[in-house]
Amino acid sequence: MNDDNYKRSIKHLEEHLPEVVEPYHALTGTCFQAGEIEKKQKHLIALGISMSHRDDNCVRYHVQEAIHEGASEREIWETVGVTIALSGGLAVSQCLYWVTEALQQGPDRG
Repeated sequence: MNDDNYKRSIKHLEEHLPEVVEPYHALTGTCFQAGEIEKKQKHLIALGISMSHRDDNCVRYHVQEAIHEGASEREIWETVGVTIALSGGLAVSQCLYWVTEALQQGPDRG
């Protein structure tokens, strides 16, 4: 879904469920305000989460917002690297546990 389609879809959703969309926008607006963590870092965190969740729209949005808040291309790529490390680590740890457990149960113990 491209950015224009996403914006139209959100507008459509807002027309039908303003009681959901408006508080959601207020929540996200509050969450991305600068505090102890600056906006740039918040968008880099969100970028990593978006990549882990395979959310194309959010990846594109948070890359642009991170740049807007002063992130360098290197910072964005380092965020990608951390996401790869954690996603790969998750796959390794879960697969080791699940495969080991499955092997211990054997074929007849499902």
